[in-house]
Amino acid sequence: MDSDNRAGVGLADRAEAGTRGPDGPAAWQYLLDEGLDPAGRIPVHAVRGSTPPADTAGRPGAYRPNPRHGRPLPEPVPADVPADAPAPGLPPLGAGRRPAGRALLSWLEDGRAPRLCRIAGSSGSGRTHLLTWLAAACPPDHPRPGRRVHALLDAEGLTARSATARLADLLGLTAGEPADLLEALQDGTPRTVVVTDLDRAGGPRLPGTPERLARELLVPLLSVPWLLLVVEAAHGPAADLLADAAPTGAVLDLDQPQWTDPAQYAAWCAGLAGHPVDPAATHPSPGLAQLAARTPGAAPDPALPPADRVAALAAAWWQAVPDAERAALTALAGADGPLSAELWATLPGADPAGVAAAADLLPPPPMADRWRLRPTPLADLVTADSPPVDHAAMMWEVAGGIPVRADGGPDLAASDPERLALLVRHASAGDPGSPMLDEIDLLLHAEPATVTAAFQHAEDAGLPPTPLAAAWRRAAPDRAATARPADRAAVLHAHLTGRHDAAAAHCADLARQADTRWHAVWQHLPATGPCAAALGLGPHAGHLLLTDGAGLHLADPATGQLLGPVEPLTAGGAGADVEPHPRALTATPFGGALLLNASGELRPIAVRGAPALPDGAPALPGACTAVAGHEGVLVFGGPDGLTHCVETATGTAHRPDVPLHEGPVTALGAAAADGGTLVASGGEDGRVWTWMPGRPPLPAPVDRRPWPVTAVALAATPAGLLLAAAWSDGLLRLRRWGERHRGADLRLGAAVRTLAVTPEGLVVAALPGSVLGLALVG
Repeated sequence: MDSDNRAGVGLADRAEAGTRGPDGPAAWQYLLDEGLDPAGRIPVHAVRGSTPPADTAGRPGAYRPNPRHGRPLPEPVPADVPADAPAPGLPPLGAGRRPAGRALLSWLEDGRAPRLCRIAGSSGSGRTHLLTWLAAACPPDHPRPGRRVHALLDAEGLTARSATARLADLLGLTAGEPADLLEALQDGTPRTVVVTDLDRAGGPRLPGTPERLARELLVPLLSVPWLLLVVEAAHGPAADLLADAAPTGAVLDLDQPQWTDPAQYAAWCAGLAGHPVDPAATHPSPGLAQLAARTPGAAPDPALPPADRVAALAAAWWQAVPDAERAALTALAGADGPLSAELWATLPGADPAGVAAAADLLPPPPMADRWRLRPTPLADLVTADSPPVDHAAMMWEVAGGIPVRADGGPDLAASDPERLALLVRHASAGDPGSPMLDEIDLLLHAEPATVTAAFQHAEDAGLPPTPLAAAWRRAAPDRAATARPADRAAVLHAHLTGRHDAAAAHCADLARQADTRWHAVWQHLPATGPCAAALGLGPHAGHLLLTDGAGLHLADPATGQLLGPVEPLTAGGAGADVEPHPRALTATPFGGALLLNASGELRPIAVRGAPALPDGAPALPGACTAVAGHEGVLVFGGPDGLTHCVETATGTAHRPDVPLHEGPVTALGAAAADGGTLVASGGEDGRVWTWMPGRPPLPAPVDRRPWPVTAVALAATPAGLLLAAAWSDGLLRLRRWGERHRGADLRLGAAVRTLAVTPEGLVVAALPGSVLGLALVG
């Protein structure tokens, strides 16, 4: 495995040199212990702290000390795996690629190796197959910590936004924009990410997407010191961007013969169906051998580089294709993406018999019944030798296969999402502003990444974003968790509320028909974010406190309507600006508020003349990770898993006898219940507990999931006590007390930062760029 022969650049130097541009966020800066190689692998406990880049308004980010600095965390041992258990065996790796596989495993386990490994090679060299094998060989729960892959992202057809949403989903996080994902990755959790097919990102209709994805997403990820990145990218602009960001990164070039065992490769070639293959003429490229097995009389020149041999063999293959099969192959070339044989057979110029015959001429697809022209030189040759795609004709042919309802309209719900995605793809290619992009039913039932790409195509063409495009962007539906069209409709309704009444109403109807148990009531979109929300107390009871990048607002919790002018965020009325990146916000019984910012500082906020804390009030705790307030009490959470409930009148503090959480408390809520105060706490351990001062906590948490809790809230409502909890993977769970099979699980497209529940039962959820009022149905 090679490294680029260029001088190394320190991690902090790269981050400081980066500037925020129109194409993506600048990298974070990290302060490391002395003696560490900034370009190498950095243990989490060796990072003293970090500083985010400036926000969109140009305000510099505040330094954040790392709570794990100097405290190495023990590696947890799975309960069902003995400590001395042998490592699981490796899955088979064909085509003689064992040397490449061993090299990748060695890089993965080498604590001195660079954090980036790029898999290079010509098309057909087996890059994707190798990385798919690596992910299978190194599951996230592998007993050897050095052999864990936490996410395998296939970038084919994705934009920077859809890739961000899918990668976040794979990692148990949620993000719609690269900057949001970078923020989420600051949790200090070591992760290894594998990205395949970077060169096919965006598809033919979005040229330049591979470079854009590298610039906007992958290069910023390289700044995170506890993240390892393995990327499949051939030589080109995207690979150059990665090399510039990580000059000492490792490169595994599969065109180099040392990464393929000749004897094993020859044995693999002997098992290929079709024409005999000379292994000496095709070594070390599996794709070249597969194409040779489909080409009569193939005789590649072993003296040529693999890329030149593929190009020459592709020309010979195309020349040998009978005229009867050329029409089907031309149709496949114009589809701009992998297709099933059934859908392929419905395209103009194709039919079932022609498709079956043409499929016999192609190398077998990597995935069952997902056909495309490969290697890339073959696809380029067929495309260049074919007439331009008639997108209008293609749309009519594709639309003709959509089932018809009894009233004669298209039954999109009964149609194949693959067919609808192809329809959207060609509608967008023929007209970036196609009216089809306003057809909500079509967008809900098509494959989401295709819809995201179509909106990106319209944006790149200079068209202003429609309300639906903006809502789609905020909903970030490119995740497995929102695969159901009804779930997508509910989330789109939330983000369309107050912005496009007709579209919002249609989405609400679709969600209601599917018995979705929640709906949005209002939406507040600030000019700048991020946002936080809390219910007012004392003189501001009955109001909602909202913070965003502009300052502090009072609002009507029933409608979200802002009341009066915006106020600057100042500390205790002393005029000192407060860093506007909230981790938690709570009102105090005195009419003011407390804001816990992203740097871990708890600051008192004056609200329209009302102090956060009066003279003589209890001192604020020094180490605070969560805060909540209710009439007469303030509740604080700490890094040790403990919560403290303080009576504001007397200063008396109550806490459970033992920590309820393993690790920091990350969210708190409080409400009146049963003659006292009921406290809900969420932790980094994913657990949600409830307890009352003076009483022992319940014997078990009321909820638990394998992701950190980001927000909790509870309140007594006319329908009973309502508990809301949110986790880092984007799930928001609404449950009435005692309910086990009702309530609602929803995802709003971003992690919920703060939660509040009104006495009427309205749930106020603050996302990074909006605040939503939600109601539980039934």
